[in-house]
Amino acid sequence: MKFIETDAKIVEMIASIGKRSATLQADIHRAACSIFNRWCVGGDVSTAVKHLNMLLEQLPTMVRKNSFKEWGVSMGGLVWSTDGEFAYDKNKTKITVKQVQEAKAKAFWEFKPEPEYKATVLNDILIKAVKVAEKAMKDGIDSSKGDVIDAAQLTALKALIV
Repeated sequence: MKFIETDAKIVEMIASIGKRSATLQADIHRAACSIFNRWCVGGDVSTAVKHLNMLLEQLPTMVRKNSFKEWGVSMGGLVWSTDGEFAYDKNKTKITVKQVQEAKAKAFWEFKPEPEYKATVLNDILIKAVKVAEKAMKDGIDSSKGDVIDAAQLTALKALIV
């Protein structure tokens, strides 16, 4: 990789990335909605599922694939198989013009918003661990399920919380 050497060229690259990413995102949505539309018009769910799986396979790693999967399942009435791909029930899976229009109106990246970034704060983790342990102790520890909470360790852990 050759580094960009000036601020102006970095800003130019950033603008280019923004433009290209918007185009790629729109192309993915257009392809997915076109698959739904062809299915609606032609009635061939097997080809639609095959094309959606092909599209999913071609999505770059930076794309929120889980959001795409949930969009396909929700908007198209498909299922997510144990084989890790879109699937359908031949007798039950149908698509309507209304579903196609709803899919068109709600892109997969808007369907399930990306979760907010959460910083790792050790104190918060410790507080949560103490609450879980205290609840387990209150409810009763079940060693037959593998529960192990040492009261002395819990006391020491509480002492670490700021």
